[in-house]
Amino acid sequence: MSMYLTFTIGKDKRNLVDDITDFHIDNSTSTNPQWLQARQNEDGMRQVFVTVKNEDGSPLNLTGCNYWFQGKLPDGIHKIIDARHGVTLDAQNGKFRFDMPKQAFAVAGSYVQAFFRIVRDGESLTTLEFDLTVLADLVYNDLVPSDYITPFEDLYGKLQDYITKANGDFDAAMAQWKKDVADLITELNADIGGINLTITEIKAQLASLEEKIKGDGLLTQADFDAKIKTVNETIKNALDQLKKPIPVGNSIIIGGPISSDEKNLLDKFRSTVDTSKFNLIFFNDSHYGMQSDIKNYGPRYAINHLNTALYLDDLVNVIVAGGDNIDGHLLSYDGLINDEQNFATELLFGSPNHADKFALKGNHDDGSLRLRWYREGSKYAPDSFPDTISNAQFKSDYMNGQLLFGEHRNDGDSNYFYKDYPDFKVRLIGLDSNDIPEDVKAADGGNKYVGLNNMGYRQEQLDWFANVALQNVPEDYVTIICVHSPATPTANDNTNLTDYTITHYTNQAQLNQIIKDFINGQSSVITNNVEDWEIKVQTNFVVQGKRDVAGYIHGHYHYEELTTNQGFNNISCVSAIPYTGFNNGAQNGGWTLFTLDRDNRKLKSTGYGLSTNRTFDY
Repeated sequence: MSMYLTFTIGKDKRNLVDDITDFHIDNSTSTNPQWLQARQNEDGMRQVFVTVKNEDGSPLNLTGCNYWFQGKLPDGIHKIIDARHGVTLDAQNGKFRFDMPKQAFAVAGSYVQAFFRIVRDGESLTTLEFDLTVLADLVYNDLVPSDYITPFEDLYGKLQDYITKANGDFDAAMAQWKKDVADLITELNADIGGINLTITEIKAQLASLEEKIKGDGLLTQADFDAKIKTVNETIKNALDQLKKPIPVGNSIIIGGPISSDEKNLLDKFRSTVDTSKFNLIFFNDSHYGMQSDIKNYGPRYAINHLNTALYLDDLVNVIVAGGDNIDGHLLSYDGLINDEQNFATELLFGSPNHADKFALKGNHDDGSLRLRWYREGSKYAPDSFPDTISNAQFKSDYMNGQLLFGEHRNDGDSNYFYKDYPDFKVRLIGLDSNDIPEDVKAADGGNKYVGLNNMGYRQEQLDWFANVALQNVPEDYVTIICVHSPATPTANDNTNLTDYTITHYTNQAQLNQIIKDFINGQSSVITNNVEDWEIKVQTNFVVQGKRDVAGYIHGHYHYEELTTNQGFNNISCVSAIPYTGFNNGAQNGGWTLFTLDRDNRKLKSTGYGLSTNRTFDY
C-alpha cells in the first residue's frame, strides 16, 4: 500500500505549542495537514511517496540528499530514527520514497511526533512533519516496541570492519569504534532532544558485544577467513538468484496478487512466448479508479489486471499502457491524482523491469469528464469548478523526464516518444492522441477543449513525428506505432469542436498522411486550418525511401477490430477493464501480446483474457 505526501517549503507550518512537555501533533494547527496510516506489524510494503516544493511551487532539488524518518511512538517512550530506508526517485523534481520499517508500527495509536528530515552533506535542510496513526492489530500483536536507531545499528554491525582495518588488533578497533559511537550519540542528541541514548546504555551494549566477539574467536585468521568465505558465498548466491526470473508476486507494490487460477493460465501463456523475436504487451483502457462507485464494471481491479501483464516482465521487450489508464470520473481531484500515481508506480516499479514500460495518454486520463459535467449542469457534476490533470502532471507522475528506459522524447519529457531496439531491428513510437491546447481557455477559466471528447494532434507533435521520429530509420527496420485513439477519421474531426456530446479526432487524417508518406517514401505539405488546431507539416522521405510499418496499435474502442483502408494495419485491442463489478480474473478484460515475425512479414497477437489470437500481414 502506498501513500503520497506533498510539502511546500516556506508555506507549510503549524503554530507553536504552549506546553512542550505535553506536545502532540494536532493537524488543526497546521497550514498543510498531512497524514499517514498503517496497521501494527506491517513491514516494507507501507511506502510513502513524497514530493517537496519550494515556496514558489517549483520542485526542491534533492540532488545529494538523504532522508531520515524520525518520530516518537504513541507510547511516548520509544523513538525511531531511520536513515536507512529513503530512496531518491526524481531528484530534480523533488521526489523521494520512504519504505517504513515494521518497528515504526509496534504501538497502536497516534505518534507524539513524526517527520522526515532531509539531509545534505551532513546538514539538515528541512523537516517535513505529518500525523502518523497506527491501527491496532488484534490478531497478532507480539511485536515488542523498542528504540530503532538505524545509524547506531549500522555502526554496531560494522565492528568486524573495524577489526579488519586494525589488522586484528581488537583493542585498537574497539577504541576507534567507541569513539565513533560516542560521536554519533552526540550528533543525535544535538539533532533531536527526544533521543535519550545514554553512555550507560552504550557501555552495557559494548560489554555484551565484546564478550560475544571474544567468545566466538573472531580474532583468529582462520575463523576470520572462514566467515569471509561464507559472506562471499552468500553474495554469490544472491547474485545468481537475481539472474533468475522474479515472479511479480514478490514485486507487487499496489493491487492484489495474482490468483492461483490466473497464475496457471499465465504460466501456460509464458510457455508460448518466443523470446527470439520482438515482443510487446499492449495493456489499454484499464480505467483504474480505487474509490470508484461504478457498479457495472470494475475500475478498482484494474491494477490487479496490470499485475498479470507484469508477470511477463522477464519475457517481453516492452509493456505499453495504452491510455485511459485511470477512469477519471471521481469528483475529488486529489483522488484522481492518487489513482494516476498509484497506476504509474505499479507500472514503473511493480516488477523487476526487465522490460521497458511506457504510458500513453487516453481521453479519460485528464479527468475532464467532471469538467464536461460541470459545464452541462449535470446532476453528477462537482459543486465547484473542477481541476483537470495537466500535461505537466502526467509527465511528472510517469517520470517522463527521467527517460527511465533510454527512450527519446521531444524536449526530453514529452508525452510521446520513440525508441530503437537494434537487436530486433524495430523502432517503437508512442504518440499522444490527447494533445489538446491547454493554453486556450474558456470563459470559466478552464480548458476550452474537454479532453474526454477532444482528441487529436497539434503542430509540435506532428512536426516531431514527421521530422524526428520517422527519420533516420534504417532500411531493414520495422516501425510499430502505439497510440490510444484509432486511426479512423470521422466527419466531426474539424467541426463543432466545443460540442462536448460529439467525439473529435482533430488532425487524425493529417497524421495518417504522414504515416503513408513514410511508408511510400514520398513528400508532401500537410495542412489544416481549424481554429486552435492549425498545422502545416512538411514531410520528406524521398531520400530515406520506403519503410515498413507493421501496425498502428490502439485502444479506445474496448473491442478488437482491424481496418486497412488508411494504408496500414489499424489494430484495435480489447480493453483491460473488467466489464463487471467483480474481479473475475481472466474471465473479463484482457490484454494483447504482439510478436513481430520479420521473416514472414507478420505481426502476430496472442490474447490474454477476452483478447484473441490474430495475425496481421504488413
